[in-house]
Amino acid sequence: MYITQWIIKRTLGTDVLSEARKKQRLGMLEGSISAGFSLVLSLVKVVFGFMSGSISLMADAANNFSDLGSSLVIAFSFHLSKKPKDAKHPYGHGRMECIAGLVLSLLLIVVGIEVARAGISRLLHPEPLTATPLIMTVVVITILAKTWLALFARTLAHMCDSTVLWADAWNHTYDIACTALVLLALWGARHGYPAIDGWAGLSVSLFIIYTGCRFGLETISNLLGEAPTREEVERIKQRAGAQQGVMGVHDVMIHKYGDVHVVSLHIEVDAKKPVMDIHALSEQVEALIEEDLSVSKVIVHTDPIDRDFEEYNALEALLKDHVSKHPAILDFHDLRLSDEPEGLNLSVDLVLKSDTPPASHEDIQTALEKQVRDHTPRLRQITICLESSYEDPV
Repeated sequence: MYITQWIIKRTLGTDVLSEARKKQRLGMLEGSISAGFSLVLSLVKVVFGFMSGSISLMADAANNFSDLGSSLVIAFSFHLSKKPKDAKHPYGHGRMECIAGLVLSLLLIVVGIEVARAGISRLLHPEPLTATPLIMTVVVITILAKTWLALFARTLAHMCDSTVLWADAWNHTYDIACTALVLLALWGARHGYPAIDGWAGLSVSLFIIYTGCRFGLETISNLLGEAPTREEVERIKQRAGAQQGVMGVHDVMIHKYGDVHVVSLHIEVDAKKPVMDIHALSEQVEALIEEDLSVSKVIVHTDPIDRDFEEYNALEALLKDHVSKHPAILDFHDLRLSDEPEGLNLSVDLVLKSDTPPASHEDIQTALEKQVRDHTPRLRQITICLESSYEDPV
């Protein structure tokens, strides 16, 4: 761990760095060191693979060589991710990190398939192996080297919370298991069980393919736009709701472009306040969230609410009770009453769980409208709008 801390300290230097700049340096560091290790390990395993005739050792060398390519992609992606925004990319190039993860995953899957093919071929056409103590010692040394590299990548991934670095850390971890299987194959050859080599090569391939598929799916999910965590949404709601004049917060949306996070939210405000005061409040909320939560851009929409109607509190309590008992409804907002010459009008927005089937929407509206009319007969018109939640994190 001393070596790891020394390398990190030398990389970051004594300058005060932003989180984005710190992440870039650590990402390029991990990619560069991983590339160097992978090149050396692959060359060593190729040499000793030819010497022993082990298909599993050659497969592990191919795996390490693919790590070289993926590590270079990681280092290059962190370099590109900090490229300044331009006319075509107004949110910067932060998602290059995700693209790097996808390329890494595809490389792993391709290599895994080739290793599986070689392993099956060795099972069908077994060949004698030469497993000398020197070869086995070299394999043990490569395992130790990969163990340090996995711990190093894990440390950096934790420091900068990078999905790609976590993927690479797990990739190195699986490499340790793969090389351990190679060691088992060499041991088997020394004791008269050469078939273990083919099975070990096949097992290595499954590790590689599993890793590629796993992180490929995670990267695609990130590119498609994952739901924010419950903690992220609650922090924003609490920070906005704590400001004097904010009567409610809803419709929090978070869009992530690497380190650039764009947040939009709605706040409920007193409809009787002057427009300029409401505008100033919205700007105050934007500035506070950007500063306190390190968000790149915040956009606040204001919803005017008039609570002076004598029926308002009772109707609000009825809606809260209805929402708490209905499994498909998460929340409600924008409860408005308006007194027209023809009678009292009500409008409200219901927030449904994202997996609520559209076929049930009419029943949800009808049930709530009946309950509201029974409670307040003088209502002339009731407008219930349904929306799917953007804050329904998993």
